[in-house]
Amino acid sequence: MLIEARSQHNTLDTYEFFEKRSFLTDLPGNLGTPILKSLISASGESQAAKFDKYIACIHSERSEKRLSDLFPEHKKSGKLVISRGDNVSAAQKSDIIILGVDPPDVEATLKQDGLSQALKGKLLISVAAGWSREKLEKLVSAGDASKEEERTWVLRTLPNVAAQVSQSLTAIEDPAPGFPSKYMEIADAIFSQVGKAVHIAPRLMNATTAVGGSTPAFWAVICDAFIDAAVAVGLPRHIAQAQIYQSMRGTAEMLQSGIHPGILKDQGTSPEGCTIGGIMVMEEAGVRGALGKALRESVTIARAMGSGKEDLHVNDTRQS
Repeated sequence: MLIEARSQHNTLDTYEFFEKRSFLTDLPGNLGTPILKSLISASGESQAAKFDKYIACIHSERSEKRLSDLFPEHKKSGKLVISRGDNVSAAQKSDIIILGVDPPDVEATLKQDGLSQALKGKLLISVAAGWSREKLEKLVSAGDASKEEERTWVLRTLPNVAAQVSQSLTAIEDPAPGFPSKYMEIADAIFSQVGKAVHIAPRLMNATTAVGGSTPAFWAVICDAFIDAAVAVGLPRHIAQAQIYQSMRGTAEMLQSGIHPGILKDQGTSPEGCTIGGIMVMEEAGVRGALGKALRESVTIARAMGSGKEDLHVNDTRQS
């Protein structure tokens, strides 16, 4: 949970602050640490993503040591404070909260005594997969406030592990009616620090969980298979890795430039050539169908994660 806080003398509208504090608690290292790192070292033009102080609330001594080793200068200067087991106090001092605990821990985290009250009048950004905005709002009693300024504004987002190299594609769900534009500006700025941010309709978020969140692991499996095959035909592993990674990167650049995948495939094949020979093997093996099925399975599981059916394990989706 990453909470950005400002002193009461500062405003959200101008981003001209005397003091700003941020709070990180139990964030999984694959997402939380890259977000913290990107924000704590932000040098871009957007003032919305620049914060003066951070409070890192973590769960274990190991996490405390890891963050201390990663950010020794920021800890020494006081820009980063590491705290264990005091989420409520940190939330009370904060304005912007990024909830980044693992999905199974979301309910226990938000049900801590005093946390719902501490979140009132603030922005709660969730990066936890499988939790809808409506369920999060229910946990923090977001709709119980009689005045809009006392409401907890919940924003659902889905970054992916590529945030570690500032190449995440973060899906930001379209928020509830009346959502303050100043908060959306802050969210866009935060996730632009770790890659690209796109706005997605709520009905598409479960699919996005798989399309944006699962596919990096799929690409890793594909790369690993190609590397092993390259080693099998004689290439040293480090050379195979370099070639496969660069091939993947170059292909992504070409596709992002606007070249259609089918056209790129056609450009790389010639009559009786080695490339078309390999493609025919892939087609005969049903690679397209297998990859499509894998993605659809991930979407099925993503939907099950938010189903609320306690007797259904999220990976028990296929019939025997």
